[in-house]
Amino acid sequence: MTITITIPERLTPDELLPFSAQLRNTAIADSYLMNFRGVGHVEPFGMLFLAALIRQFARSRRQLQGKECEIRVANYADKTYASWMGLFKSFGLNHGNEPGAARGSGTYIPLTRLTVSRITGEARDEYVHHGEVIEEEARRIALLLTRNSDRHITETLTYAVREIMRNVVEHGQTSHIWYAAQYWPTKNKVEVSILDEGIGLLSSLRRNPRLNVDSNQKAIFMALQPGISGVAKEKRRHSDGDWVNSGYGLFMTSSLCQAGGDFTICTDSGAIRLDSSGSVFLDCAFQGVAIRMVLDTSKIRDLDSSLSELRDKGQAIAKELGNTDTELTASKMSRMLSKKI
Repeated sequence: MTITITIPERLTPDELLPFSAQLRNTAIADSYLMNFRGVGHVEPFGMLFLAALIRQFARSRRQLQGKECEIRVANYADKTYASWMGLFKSFGLNHGNEPGAARGSGTYIPLTRLTVSRITGEARDEYVHHGEVIEEEARRIALLLTRNSDRHITETLTYAVREIMRNVVEHGQTSHIWYAAQYWPTKNKVEVSILDEGIGLLSSLRRNPRLNVDSNQKAIFMALQPGISGVAKEKRRHSDGDWVNSGYGLFMTSSLCQAGGDFTICTDSGAIRLDSSGSVFLDCAFQGVAIRMVLDTSKIRDLDSSLSELRDKGQAIAKELGNTDTELTASKMSRMLSKKI
């Protein structure tokens, strides 16, 4: 028996997050047909996330069924932009560009796979902290997107990409980082999406014995709070110097996105979307952590000034909620939601 799985028409978080749960609950069959017939609108996050979902679906079915299962793909030949960006080859279909291969004059980054071992290996060979290597990669991505047209945008993108990639390397326990991006100068909009297929936020935060993390939803919420880390404060390496883990990375980057843009983070069975109006929890099914950052470039200003304000805000919030590796209670979670994070 073959089960046909219809891919959503729009590869956006609103359509793909519910689809991820449906995909996980697909009945057992001898073969599966992924039908791309209606797919039209695609975004960096959508392509990254869909490719990862299909990879994970294939792995889970092999484990569940104890054998290789046939996964076929139909009605994909006319999806020229997605094939150019590397969508199909990133989940194993021999069609279009390899991940990272697309190059041109446009302000985009195709689906790209970065190995964590390359980062740690370069850091070791050059006798520097891995944060230095990630900083260089983040700046390269920002410069490619902006063509170095605006210093403030470039610096903000470098910071945001660096912080997310650092989290993956330091906490994700994964072999690869996937990313893609697009900059629309006339729309004052830039999207950067990054994902890994590692242990996820819940398992990561549970490594800190001083945190009480009893659900995936709570793990997502805690990860966005200032001062929260999967590494207990007393175990953070002081030898890291300026690169010491402070637990502020996700708080700072998500806050930067909320000023006119939005920030979505998905892990395990849940997701949260933040924008200027507040936050909303969503259902999903994903092994690892997937992040979509959308920035309104017209509202980006001097990064040092923005980070200084957010640092002060974060320190005040951490003090109020007791985020010094202590328990974050349900009442504290509710109070933070009212602050729009």
